[in-house]
Amino acid sequence: MKTYTQHGQKRFDQVKPDSINDNTKETIGVYNGRMDGQNVPVASIDNTKFIPCDVTSNSTSDLYAFAWTGQTQDYYFIRRWQDLEETADGIHKPLIYFNLQSDDWSSGWNNLTEIDSTFAGFILNLNSQSGTLNGCFDINFRHGVDIRQPLADVVTIGIDWWTRWGLFCNDVLIAESGRVYPRLESLSIPFSISVGTQPIKLELKWQTVNMNPDPTFGVTGTIFSKLEIYGASIWACNTKR
Repeated sequence: MKTYTQHGQKRFDQVKPDSINDNTKETIGVYNGRMDGQNVPVASIDNTKFIPCDVTSNSTSDLYAFAWTGQTQDYYFIRRWQDLEETADGIHKPLIYFNLQSDDWSSGWNNLTEIDSTFAGFILNLNSQSGTLNGCFDINFRHGVDIRQPLADVVTIGIDWWTRWGLFCNDVLIAESGRVYPRLESLSIPFSISVGTQPIKLELKWQTVNMNPDPTFGVTGTIFSKLEIYGASIWACNTKR
């Protein structure tokens, strides 16, 4: 770790009692975090840093959301999950059955807010202050396959299909999951960016590849392919300078 000395030291220099400990104090301060983003010592902590935080609920009938505002950090959270998750079988019931064969979707990035009305407000809006924005997004979903038996052998259709998820900050991709091939998956993808004093919009989007099967397999009729979403959440921490 780089440290920033306050006084240069040269061989045979006379030691000054009033500054002999300055470099040691500053080095300890660096390790204790007493430096801001420009490597300048921050103000010392006083009683104004320990006042109670403000908590604001932004929940709706479909979303659980809150904002926690402190002196040095602000926390923001939004969540859309199965309402019945506290029951024995609730966690096995997806929120959305999205038919990739018949419903409208794009080969590029798709807005999660557009595929179901209950996700219409699933956007984390906040006013950040200059510093950093850290957090993660969680998504629990399944992109399944179809199984047919047109001939003597069973044919599995869709093993090469994949889905990936991305988090966009003001329409700029800042974190993504990479390709996830057919299975039930629960992902937690972290992110960390520098921000200024500005409005921030965090939005979760998805992209998928879902191709028709090779006709040589002898498969006919409508192919079954659904994207099931069980829940999603976004949380962020704005650490202020």
